[in-house]
Amino acid sequence: MPDNGKRTRQAVVQLAEQRDADLASWIANEVAFPCSMVDRIVPAMTDADFERLAVLGVNDPNAVVCEAFTQWVVEDHFPTGRPSWEAEGVEMVADVAPFETMKLRMLNGSHSLLAYLGALAGIETVYEGVNNAELRSLLRRYMLEEAAPTLVMPEGIDLDAYADSLMARFANDSLRHRLQQIAMDGSQSFHSAGFPERWNVVPLVKLRPAWRWEWRPGFATPRVKTYTAIVTPWMIR
Repeated sequence: MPDNGKRTRQAVVQLAEQRDADLASWIANEVAFPCSMVDRIVPAMTDADFERLAVLGVNDPNAVVCEAFTQWVVEDHFPTGRPSWEAEGVEMVADVAPFETMKLRMLNGSHSLLAYLGALAGIETVYEGVNNAELRSLLRRYMLEEAAPTLVMPEGIDLDAYADSLMARFANDSLRHRLQQIAMDGSQSFHSAGFPERWNVVPLVKLRPAWRWEWRPGFATPRVKTYTAIVTPWMIR
């Protein structure tokens, strides 16, 4: 949830106001609510996942299968001190928002691209999609030419390296992250991924198996913006 610290602060203060105005004032002035974000790909569990775990001796209806990668970014706003969380890999930063936006636009936006274009091509998982040469090329173009230029990151953040890490994570063949799962909440994902408010929707007739666009007669074939290539198959779907 974006601005989760600010939203939590607002909810807690409003609740306290219903009980004790002095308490609400003290919380508002004395209690810190740092924002944070986490990133880890955790696909919805399937029967096959539970069967894999059972082979390992794990019989837990609440178990999940996820990637090894983890990222936890926390706003370093603790007036009375805090544990040394950075020693355990937590990224303590002045402002979480740039990292959150980077994740939403480069990771979530790429997932949307895979979900809708991949589905039209009969591709079922993220792993299969990123191993399609033409779709992989389109992914990198979206990340580096359209998503990355919209980001303002702190010094030292390498967006090319981040894109490389995303491609490696998507190519994890141990995760069966289904495109159907990603596609289910596309309308919400579009806004969070930072796509334009008004779509320059391409006059698309169909996608051919080789990922070439076929245009209506009379239209030129421009260099299609990849966000348009995402929303058009979403509309078809």
